Formats: sequence, structure tokens, C-alpha cells
Amino acid sequence: MKSLALAVVAALLTVACGVADTATATATVAAAKKKELEQARAMQEQLQKDLDASMRARQDQLEKMERASR
Repeated sequence: MKSLALAVVAALLTVACGVADTATATATVAAAKKKELEQARAMQEQLQKDLDASMRARQDQLEKMERASR
């Protein structure tokens, strides 16, 4: 009977370790995905700023050409 109880305790501890490992792995993946999302948002913001600057420069160039042609 004692060995059965020890076997059950050992099995429960093994399962508990597996659950903890799964939770740790899930948390690690979630943290990596969060960082990836933050980097993607930062890249999107930078691209939008670059696009806006390019559009302003192009508009300035067109206005300058219009003034020069008058």
C-alpha cells in the first residue's frame, strides 16, 4: 500500500512539473509575441513618418516647380 501511495505521489509530482513547464513555455512564447508586436508597431510608425516626410518633400517640390514656371 505504501508503494502505491509513493507511486501516486510521484505521478502527481511529474504531472505538476509538466504543467509548470507548459505554463513557463506559454509565458515565454507570449512575451516573445508581445515584443514582436511592439517591434512591428514601432516599424509601422517609422514607415508612416518616412512616408509622410516623403510626401511633404514631393509636395514642396511640386509647389516650387509651379512657382518657377510662372
